[in-house]
Amino acid sequence: MKLDSTLTARAVPPGSMRYYAWLYTPEAQRDFLAALLLLEAELHDSAHAAHEVAHVRLQWWREEIERLIAGKAQHPATQVLQAATQDRPGRFDFQLLHQTLLSAAQELANVTFETDTELNQYLHNGLGALFTLFAERSTDAPSAQLLATASEIGAFIRRAETTRDVRQDFHHGRLYLPLNKLDELNIEYETLQQPQWPDAFVQLLQSRCAEHLSAYRTLKQGLLTTEKQALRPLLVLGDLHAQLLQRLAADFVAHTRQRLELGPVQKLWTAWRAARAAQ
Repeated sequence: MKLDSTLTARAVPPGSMRYYAWLYTPEAQRDFLAALLLLEAELHDSAHAAHEVAHVRLQWWREEIERLIAGKAQHPATQVLQAATQDRPGRFDFQLLHQTLLSAAQELANVTFETDTELNQYLHNGLGALFTLFAERSTDAPSAQLLATASEIGAFIRRAETTRDVRQDFHHGRLYLPLNKLDELNIEYETLQQPQWPDAFVQLLQSRCAEHLSAYRTLKQGLLTTEKQALRPLLVLGDLHAQLLQRLAADFVAHTRQRLELGPVQKLWTAWRAARAAQ
């Protein structure tokens, strides 16, 4: 089963970083990845809808995930996922989608995270869970290590996105930073909504950029050739977000005042290099 072109464009908007990941996905796996990213887009939009509407939509998705598990999916995205089980019964752990739904519910509730451990769980529940499902699809016998790596790549990408969007998220009452780190630096949440951030906060964000990049590079260095091939589109997307973090770290304040995007040439070049390295 295939997604129609309109839904595919919603999942992987042409020219976006997700589009380049999809472009370097083996053709037989493209619809599966697009379905996962369409599900991500649907849950994101649901969580950011008006409060009452959001609750109704997320409840519908809870029920839809159960229908998918039971083989009775109704939404085009979940129908594509369900179709993939026809030749691989019992292969996919669709229970993981409940984790993704939980992350959307946390966004709706503007949940804060006391520690990095709590924040990391949110990151893995979202894109990390979706990428674990893709890793289950990408090879005939995915190892536990491969699945864990896919989840780590998903979490890294969400770290990059929440770092880029930190000022925008503040405006909407969302904070994707551990509160204990802010407490250590005596940074009050109210001050972060001001145009001028404390120097200590900017330095915290820059140091976290460096930590995230270092962890991602270490993750890639530990991959076997076969693992790189299986995770190729995820590595393309990961490398694009690594470029994003590098740009942010160079001038964090300026780049967060206006949402930073990589230029078309940089996206194309970075995606090509990442895909080539994962052959």
